[in-house]
Amino acid sequence: MNKNTLYSFWSIALIICLVLAVFAVVFASVLGNHSKTEPAAAATPAPAEPTAYVEPAAETPAVSAAALAETEDAGAEYVDGIFFLGDQALSALKDDGMLTGADAAKQVWVPAEGRLPLQGIDTAAYHSPVTGNNAPAADIALVNKPAVILIYPSADNGNMVTREELIDAYTKLVSSMQEQSPDTKIILCSLTPLAASYEYEDLTNEKIEEINTWIAAAAEAAGVKYLDAFDGLLNAQGFLSEEYHSGDAMHLNSAGMEVWLNYVRTHAYL
Repeated sequence: MNKNTLYSFWSIALIICLVLAVFAVVFASVLGNHSKTEPAAAATPAPAEPTAYVEPAAETPAVSAAALAETEDAGAEYVDGIFFLGDQALSALKDDGMLTGADAAKQVWVPAEGRLPLQGIDTAAYHSPVTGNNAPAADIALVNKPAVILIYPSADNGNMVTREELIDAYTKLVSSMQEQSPDTKIILCSLTPLAASYEYEDLTNEKIEEINTWIAAAAEAAGVKYLDAFDGLLNAQGFLSEEYHSGDAMHLNSAGMEVWLNYVRTHAYL
């Protein structure tokens, strides 16, 4: 074998080795890729069912222990034994013939200025329907010894009194009447609601409701009764009906007083 033939033989052998080496690398790479385990695909969570909206339960106001519960209609005989002290709306009871008893002419007592605001309710003087003189509630109780006295304030400037001031004033008022006529039953009436047409921002029905809880608390503290006429005069929209006020969306007219008096008769202090 000559030298050229030997070189050719080694060259071919070297080429074959290189080809085999490349083939081995490629084969190993392909085999390795196929032997790897494909990662499991992440599970797609099922869409959550939409949660239905649940309306939060309305807060139920606590009923005062002093509140008069609904009763059978106590009738005119019950009303005939009540002396009404308060806002000038009460005048409709006498003027429009809603009181029919023997003492009808002297059952309604209204301050000379016509309003009974909460401020200073303990010092208010009432215009006598008989003599024309002005007298405090204690004197009315002393002279007349009525079966029941009902205090019906007006909501005027109700936003200007604090809880402490109101309860203190009512405590003094009730105490003064009880000293003069211990057997007289006393009812503290709530403020009545505003109509939707009330145009001022100084007072709202929400504020009146808050004040009424103070009046109820004062009744409880003094051991007397509370009449919640507010609820008795609310319409379906949560206001005083427009046909029940005297034109200012606050004070009751004769039609409103008829509804109010019916509530008094059906929530009697017996």
